[in-house]
Amino acid sequence: MKGFDDHFRDLPDYIEKITREIWEERGIGEALDRYYAKDIIVRSPPGLTTSNVGVTAATLGTLHEFPDRRLIYEDVIWSGDEDSGFLSSHRLISVMRKQNDGPHGPASGALVRSRVIADCVCIGNQITEEWLIRDYASFAYCLGSSPRELALDLAEQDRRRLGAVQFFTPDKDVAGPYVALMDQSADGRRYAEAWAGIWGSKTPALIRTYYALGASVFVPGGEALNGQEDYDRFVISYLAAFPDLDFSVEHLIVNRDPGQPIRIAMRWSMRGTHSGWGRFGEPSGAPVYIMGISHAYVVDGRIAFEWIQIDEVTLWKQIIAHAGTPDL
Repeated sequence: MKGFDDHFRDLPDYIEKITREIWEERGIGEALDRYYAKDIIVRSPPGLTTSNVGVTAATLGTLHEFPDRRLIYEDVIWSGDEDSGFLSSHRLISVMRKQNDGPHGPASGALVRSRVIADCVCIGNQITEEWLIRDYASFAYCLGSSPRELALDLAEQDRRRLGAVQFFTPDKDVAGPYVALMDQSADGRRYAEAWAGIWGSKTPALIRTYYALGASVFVPGGEALNGQEDYDRFVISYLAAFPDLDFSVEHLIVNRDPGQPIRIAMRWSMRGTHSGWGRFGEPSGAPVYIMGISHAYVVDGRIAFEWIQIDEVTLWKQIIAHAGTPDL
């Protein structure tokens, strides 16, 4: 780990330890100054941050609302080297209680569990770029709301404070130095082809080719799907809502470690029009952009476990913004 502090054994150890130092050990400002570049670019479905100051403000705001937040490590899938830089894809569970008033409503004591996946560019002991996606739908359900209801509240707050509903789209992006890499192995190509066929070509029949019969797939809202038929219904609920969905792979990593399945991380995006009945209710005609990250464990050539990370609250915000009124 050339250029990194000596007590970090490897990249997963670095990611796990700095996450704990920032959040649970309350390093916050000092730790963020040490491990996050001053001009860091953080892209997430709710918006774009281009400074360490913005990251610090967001961290403090979250800890005010949820002061006992704990981050439960699940996995880090990674690529790169100490000379050109690393890319980590960190999957974790956020567990916390709503103990103070804030943008997500009044203090209620509600226990919130929500999965997070963050892709981070790491070089010289610092994170320089990040793609961060929370399962905001699970967040909403834990607070006794729904993704649509929480989106309405957040959209109205955006309008009062900023004059318009806020969310990330590529036209709002700023260029960073990192150049995305695509794993060229047969395993990586097969996983990308599975998604291009099922989602891009809208062919759910391919689920039976690429997924194990009893595959476990974790999707937005904290929901666990069991088997090919469950996943088929989830895919169709999206394709029905956005029948012109266009799929693109943004980054692809494959890890092979002793005693573990083949582990894959893929960052991707979709564009489409909310022109059909499906997971998002009555068609609105809204153009939508979906930033997504998936992790998959592959056994004997088939996907046995998969985590699909989409922020459905921000998807609803895009639909609400298109409608032009908080009373969609």
